Amino acid sequence: MTKQFSFLLFILFSISASAQGYVEKDIDFDNMDLAPPMKIPLILAGNFGEMRSNHFHTGLDIKTKGVEGQNLYSIEEGVVSRVRVSPWGYGLAVYIDHPNGLTSLYAHMKSFSPAIDSLVYSVQKEKETYVVDENVLDRGLKVKREEFIGLSGNSGSSMAAHLHFELRETKTEHVLNPLKFKCYQRKIKDSTKPTLKGIKVYAVNEKGYMVPGRSKYYHCKYVNGKYLVNNGAPIDVSGIVTDNSYLGFAFHVVDKLDAAHNICGVHNTFLSKGDETFHEQKIDYIDFSYNRYLNSHQDYYEFKQNKRNVHKNFKTPVNGLPIYPKANGLFDWTNCAGNYKFKAFDVHGNLTSINFTIKNTGTSSLSNPLDETQNYFYPDSVNTLIYDDFQLLFEEGSFYEPLERIFRIDSTNRYMSHEFTFSESEIPANKYFDVRLKTPKLPDNFPISKLGIGVISDKGYLSYRSGQYVDGWVESTSRSFGKFVLMVDSVPPVLKPLDFIEGKVISKYRTMELKIEDNLSGVWKYRAYINDEWCLMYYNRKKKKYVIPLDKRSKPNLVKGENKVRINALDSEGNKVEKIWTVVY
Repeated sequence: MTKQFSFLLFILFSISASAQGYVEKDIDFDNMDLAPPMKIPLILAGNFGEMRSNHFHTGLDIKTKGVEGQNLYSIEEGVVSRVRVSPWGYGLAVYIDHPNGLTSLYAHMKSFSPAIDSLVYSVQKEKETYVVDENVLDRGLKVKREEFIGLSGNSGSSMAAHLHFELRETKTEHVLNPLKFKCYQRKIKDSTKPTLKGIKVYAVNEKGYMVPGRSKYYHCKYVNGKYLVNNGAPIDVSGIVTDNSYLGFAFHVVDKLDAAHNICGVHNTFLSKGDETFHEQKIDYIDFSYNRYLNSHQDYYEFKQNKRNVHKNFKTPVNGLPIYPKANGLFDWTNCAGNYKFKAFDVHGNLTSINFTIKNTGTSSLSNPLDETQNYFYPDSVNTLIYDDFQLLFEEGSFYEPLERIFRIDSTNRYMSHEFTFSESEIPANKYFDVRLKTPKLPDNFPISKLGIGVISDKGYLSYRSGQYVDGWVESTSRSFGKFVLMVDSVPPVLKPLDFIEGKVISKYRTMELKIEDNLSGVWKYRAYINDEWCLMYYNRKKKKYVIPLDKRSKPNLVKGENKVRINALDSEGNKVEKIWTVVY
């Protein structure tokens, strides 16, 4: 089957991902006794369920007194089940499976214990790579409760020294809120109530999609021991009413803990009208498969434009998060007037609430732009954009809110094609979607295997997506909107030594350092050899350089006198460079 045929077949047989419902976990949160991961006071910089870019935070960020190198300990006996090493993401991380059905994760580490480090290095050497993410359960490395497993650090995508600590249900890989466990609640005390900053009201259609331009944000004030919105007066929603729409609410609410000023997320919220609860949110656990649906849970326009993390108290079909025990937050305009109450609890049970009144002084004759279906792509449908030289295909659930059909073609001499602009790069996509660009007439010897698609953001940043050439088209995928252009990458990476040259004496060196740069598709793999024996080379992301440690593992490969250092690198299009230097030891 050709890729072009599968592209067309997909239009006919695309299946939407099913949503999950909230289910209580059968875990003894009250009585399970787990040791702390560090023996210093546990003060949080971030908590479970805090809203981050494109995802809910899945653990506790525990402060390490502003420094790296705090001792880390296994919270229970178990077996090392997975190890990760990367310049990005979790950095240095270790997973431990425990007999009680839990898996603990310790991320952004500075270093591993000797036993774990030896295991990690054996995996790296087998694969001849620094970057690893490996299941190592079968290697049987056991640890005891409170056994030293490594040092805290600032590795990966971390921006400050801390420990990212997670607890997962081993059988499902669902990540659990560690503060649901009473043993950790007792160690991380909190008497500070959540803070309510604002309420936003919306006109939404029958599926919960936000009607463009029909919403309003109201700041909340804390006066004489209670929260007020609209200075205590009823909120008149008649100004946002449209045809064929409903009323929905979102709440800008955050939490803080006693020992730190960091802004954290709330655990459990309720929206009631009169005596009936219509919507409940409860973040006890997160399924990684659905975590990106944060962009449906929050109003991402409010986040992008005003840096406010607001919790929508209504759902759309494109939201599979298992965090809603009840989701019925759409109100008909004809009976929306009345008294409402919003309650927000943190995981320690501290409560913040507000009572407010809604009135509707009339109906509007304004049309609902979402009724003009020809102007929008809808997330719960398969969508295609078909032109003679540019095509897009979105399966169901590819994005979160209706996308206005904003499309433009601009001529340019900078790329192999015109610039094809679709939507806005600030709007998040949920899934990768298919992109196809028609190629111009190519010379017989053109490197068609190196063709790809560039995606240019509204701010001018370019990312490159490797493509496949099929019958005069280049096909690729993207999870970003913006300008799409046809490109070719046939240039290999460039190696630039920083502290060594041909004939350099390195007897007193502790490291050898260099830069590896690529012009377009990015460095994919890199390897270093001393006298044809593989040696570890890692990328220091913060200093933007590659480093070969000259230590107990690499020095045995050196001989007195001349030594051959061979380094190669491969970009994502398969362009390879290799260079050899002779150094003296």
